[in-house]
Amino acid sequence: MKPDAQKTWVYDFKMMNQITSDLSQEFTTLPFNDIELLHATLALSRIEQRATATLIAHLEEIDQRKAYALLSYPSLFEYVRKELGYAESSAYERIAAMRLVRQNEKAKAMIESGDLTLTGATQMQRFIKEEKSAGNAMNQEQQNELLTAIAGKSKRETERFLMAQATNPETPRLKESTRVATATHTEVKIFLDEGGMNLLNRARELVRADSTAALFTEALQLLIEKKERGLGKVETKTAAPEVDLKIPQSQIPPLAQKSRPAGKTPSVSRFIPLHFKRQIYARSQGQCEYISPATNSRCPSRAHLHVDHIRPLALGGRTELNNLRHLCQGHNLKASLDAGLLFANKTRSSRAR
Repeated sequence: MKPDAQKTWVYDFKMMNQITSDLSQEFTTLPFNDIELLHATLALSRIEQRATATLIAHLEEIDQRKAYALLSYPSLFEYVRKELGYAESSAYERIAAMRLVRQNEKAKAMIESGDLTLTGATQMQRFIKEEKSAGNAMNQEQQNELLTAIAGKSKRETERFLMAQATNPETPRLKESTRVATATHTEVKIFLDEGGMNLLNRARELVRADSTAALFTEALQLLIEKKERGLGKVETKTAAPEVDLKIPQSQIPPLAQKSRPAGKTPSVSRFIPLHFKRQIYARSQGQCEYISPATNSRCPSRAHLHVDHIRPLALGGRTELNNLRHLCQGHNLKASLDAGLLFANKTRSSRAR
């Protein structure tokens, strides 16, 4: 790794403190009487609403640029939860509000004015998604009518209103959930349709298990083993090969400079041989191999791994072991953005549809 890539990530706390001071400089001391206290608290509430709307706008831009990947976070949710310090429910609400604002300008103005809470925005975004799944994609006018109707409503009032507007209001919402039951056990709530129950009953006939939990544990173990074999995992006592995963950005030519002799077929292939997959897995151990140049930390994600070409095929890279690595979906997208193979504005417009 180059020396400049080993610099520790440090926030500019002086700048952050100045911004915070500018926002609250008028309210650094408690007011002298009740009327001043009420006015000051209302003013702080308005600041918080505007700050929330601005935060959502920043999250939207971070998501489009995949900037969270620079700090080795595999997703925006992990960045908001761990780097910004929000609880899971708070992180979920802010990201849901961001997705609503992405497709509806009215929602942005209502959040800033306080007419739409983050909880209401989350409910609205979930309703739009459910209606789309039911074959009733909502246009801007329909969304705006609902936003106007739920302005100022409580969580329960909003839920009742939206359920009354649903395409299939009689269909109960099946929400999966988990909760800590004991110090060693977690309760998992799922719903199975008729086909799923038939599979469960057949599994009970074939497998001797003490409980449904034991049956699911065995089934999950088999599924994981199958998927990891597909990624290239094998039982081996040989050490994983040492491969340099770093290719300086300066060595990756821009797309505009890419040229290829006319009529000549490139001697490259996207096919990844099985023995390559096995060696990559032995090296990565089923974990994203991205290392942040800002924090020198490795991405912890083990989900949705892609075999990525460090130097893209479109830029002259080849399908060779020292040009391949495991990346999670977030860092795979970030690598494409940085290489100029995917454009944030194109992603933004496609998601807004």
